[in-house]
Amino acid sequence: DVTFRYPSRDTDALSGVSFRIRAGEVVAIVGENGSGKTTLAKLLAGLYRPDEGAVLWDGIDIATCDPAIVRDQVAVIFQDFARFHLSVHDNIALGRPTARDDRSRVERAARQAQIIDEVQALPDGFDTRLGPQFFGGTDLSVGQWQRVALARAYFRDAPIVILDEPTASLDPTAEAALFDDLRRLFDGRTVMMISHRFSTVRAADRILVLDHGRVAESGTHAELVGLQGRYASMYASQAAAFVADPPNG
Repeated sequence: DVTFRYPSRDTDALSGVSFRIRAGEVVAIVGENGSGKTTLAKLLAGLYRPDEGAVLWDGIDIATCDPAIVRDQVAVIFQDFARFHLSVHDNIALGRPTARDDRSRVERAARQAQIIDEVQALPDGFDTRLGPQFFGGTDLSVGQWQRVALARAYFRDAPIVILDEPTASLDPTAEAALFDDLRRLFDGRTVMMISHRFSTVRAADRILVLDHGRVAESGTHAELVGLQGRYASMYASQAAAFVADPPNG
């Protein structure tokens, strides 16, 4: 029954939201812009506190816990994820700074995120400084930066992973390929992913549909399409954009 309102707003960003995520479950959050998806992600990560209601982990209100302990259990990648102008090694190791000197763990994270071949091809491998702002710095493609961000999240080794449209700037094919890796990369972890592209959320264990700050629908892709409700309508509209006009004659 979570409600949250930004101080500068006259209306709630989230209102009376209730749902349960099971350990190890992959849950997708969809909805139109302004429906409250990112706000929900930040509440689940303990970055915001609800005005009403509670976010419970195993029945414990996280508002009563040490914020540092709460955040230690979460790995978050937002749409505007950080691109640190440091070495590749440090970009990944910042996911868990206390383990910064563990090169083998850094390499394992890069391998899991399928970026290790590109890293090893760089001038100084994992010691290559990233960012063109510095003399000798090397820039990466958007897709490579996102793989580095995924490696950083994997290196963090947190039981809860939140992905808030981290692949929004990728084309649909590249985004689908990246999300196909989620179950392998974060196997056994609880994953909540937000995406505007419905093709990438079809394989989620469960999909929550937000509408004006409320959970309007919940279920698998097949169940929600069968409901012929809001999700089905949005899915059909998006799918139609990728269907070519039939040839004449």
